[in-house]
Amino acid sequence: MPSSQINAKVLNPNSLNLVQVAVYDRLIDAPLNRAWENVLDWAHLPYLHETTFDYAELQDAGDWGWRTWSNASHTDHIELTVADTDSYVARSYQSGQQVSEIWTTLTAQGDQTKVHVEFHFPDVDTEIVDRMGAAILSLYTKLWDEDEQMMRQRHTRLLEKRAKDSEANLGSESDLRQHLKNGGKLLFQLQRREYQLREVDGTLIAHSSICPHRLGPLADADISIGKLRCPWHGYEFDLESGKCISPKDADCHLAPAPDLCRVSGDIIARL
Repeated sequence: MPSSQINAKVLNPNSLNLVQVAVYDRLIDAPLNRAWENVLDWAHLPYLHETTFDYAELQDAGDWGWRTWSNASHTDHIELTVADTDSYVARSYQSGQQVSEIWTTLTAQGDQTKVHVEFHFPDVDTEIVDRMGAAILSLYTKLWDEDEQMMRQRHTRLLEKRAKDSEANLGSESDLRQHLKNGGKLLFQLQRREYQLREVDGTLIAHSSICPHRLGPLADADISIGKLRCPWHGYEFDLESGKCISPKDADCHLAPAPDLCRVSGDIIARL
């Protein structure tokens, strides 16, 4: 099912008294394909942007864009529509009434992407335009900061070359434990996979540091409750089995954990 908004690809299809309150321009350090991938990825909103979006439930999605409910009662929603090869529009609705219209143009500049955003809101009093615009620009700077970090990390993951070895000497056990006790981090690679060494209740373990869903970071995940949670899309995995716990219908699994062996005082990781 396409956009529910009739004539969604044109400016102001509902003939509102729209006022442009701000314009945002930015060059992000990620290629155009990563930017479009991010635009169509509605599922990261309540996780990567958890301080901004407290609820997002998919109603429909496709090549045209996506539509999500903004609250559990299903009275409010956001609809994003791909308008052209280089632009899209996001409209927010409350109880069926449109309350915003935000147009974005994405332009490739080598390995970077130029972002141009125009913000329109209905019936805005002249005296609050500047104040409203400043608040919107502050919010969007934060959102694009978060998005850019995710896009850059994902792009790096997709391009990186990892070690093919099936075994790695991680170093002296006593030194490793002290390093971890002091808050240090240790990442290592085996068979083109990346792992993190952790200590749990006095036992050294290793787990995948990359989410199998979209290559999100698991290295800083809290493991105190026996599971790993990806900060990008909220995917959760059982630490011991690697099974995906949430979402329940997800078809992914953590990479198998390596065995950790003690050899002459050193810790050897093997797959």
